[in-house]
Amino acid sequence: MRQVHLIAKRIPLTIKVPVMVVALTMLMAIVISQIVLQRLVKEQATALDSLSSAFMDGLTTAVTPGLLTRDAWETFDVLDRAREQYEAVHAVFNIVLLPSGEVLAASDPVQFPLGTHLPDDLKAHVVDGAGVTIDEEQGRAWLARKVVQEGFEIGTVFSEMDISSLLAVRHEVLLTLLLVNGAVTVLFGVAGYLLVRRMVAPLSVIREGLGQAADGRLDPIDAHQIEIASREHAGLYRQFNAMIRAQAEREAITAELANQEKLAMLGRLASSMAHEVNNPLGGLMNAVDTLETHGDDLSARNRTIDLLRRGLRGIQQVVRAALVTYKSERHSRQLASADLQDLRFLIQHDTGVKNIQLDWQNDLPDTLPIEASPVRQIVLNLLLNACQASPVGGTVTLRAAASAELLTISVADQGPGLPIAASEAIASGSSGDAAPEISSLARGLGLWTAARLARRLGGQLIGLPVPRGGALLSLTISLKSDQGGLRAVA
Repeated sequence: MRQVHLIAKRIPLTIKVPVMVVALTMLMAIVISQIVLQRLVKEQATALDSLSSAFMDGLTTAVTPGLLTRDAWETFDVLDRAREQYEAVHAVFNIVLLPSGEVLAASDPVQFPLGTHLPDDLKAHVVDGAGVTIDEEQGRAWLARKVVQEGFEIGTVFSEMDISSLLAVRHEVLLTLLLVNGAVTVLFGVAGYLLVRRMVAPLSVIREGLGQAADGRLDPIDAHQIEIASREHAGLYRQFNAMIRAQAEREAITAELANQEKLAMLGRLASSMAHEVNNPLGGLMNAVDTLETHGDDLSARNRTIDLLRRGLRGIQQVVRAALVTYKSERHSRQLASADLQDLRFLIQHDTGVKNIQLDWQNDLPDTLPIEASPVRQIVLNLLLNACQASPVGGTVTLRAAASAELLTISVADQGPGLPIAASEAIASGSSGDAAPEISSLARGLGLWTAARLARRLGGQLIGLPVPRGGALLSLTISLKSDQGGLRAVA
């Protein structure tokens, strides 16, 4: 039953409504036809009773003298004259029976000879000598009337009538009802289909527009369609166009703010890199001066070369971490434990300015079946936000672990907690919705981008409060064979 209900719900209105109209029309046609036919049958039965009663009254009166004298020839003469006189009755034959059941006279003496008895099939129609018996299949009616004189039964008059003309009228009426009702049903079905199709046409236009919007094409409804539409439909079209314009403006603002957020992050990274590169450069320049002055001293030269090597290695690590995170890779590379370790160098400036301590626990294996670049971007975003939210001297915690089916990375800070705007940004990004209100984007757009990246990887980013203060952002990504690759997000 439930499956039938589901199938019925999937039937379009352009089919469902006409079918309902046709069904109701057919039901009404059946009811009306039954009423008309019953009325016709009743009228025909009444007319037949009146006609047969008048016929039998006249016939019994006419044959009474012959029955009293049992004069067969006089009775036959009466029956012969009655055939012409009562031609409208369509009598097939008339028979006068004696009380013993013998035939005194008959309009067809060959079939019913004098002194014989009625066949058994006709005897069944002589019921108490009165009434009308009808057989619609044969198109016949039988009349029987007892003839009583001074309280004594002197005989019975029995007639067979042809009622096929009455039945033919009934069949013609039935055929006419079927044809008229069928034509009306078809007319109503076609009219219902055209009417419903016209009524749902605006919904089809809006459905196409929404489908295009889902594919990224925000095309408003043409102005000409709005002009030729009805008042209600035109208002619906205008509301749809207003929604499309608002969505286009919102996406444009979101894209602009996302670009500004990206530039701000790049600026912070550039500042961090400049700081991390510039500091060692001062020491390296001093080392060069030392080599130039005390190059002949083996001990001084070795110490200076070691200092140069360590300074250059530090610069190399910072540059390498930035390049691995942001360079465009033609071929995706699988995530490794070292990818998270490199991120420590990219946040050195932020941790150094606020004297932030890192509680770092990276338990990832050498390689994981998931793209490295988007995971690095998500975690770097979370680390930079954690550094920004943490107070001076605070601690930023990172935990990274992986099982056979799941990668889990969490970043916690000791800041004031997760703002409402940031929670809304994470929720909308994880569900694939548009970014939250524009007033909230300034503090939540980076997390919204990270949440959408997580969703494209088949994972989820959630924000949780920390009882002792701060915020905890947890990234979980499935490592199943059909996950771990970037997918398009609606």
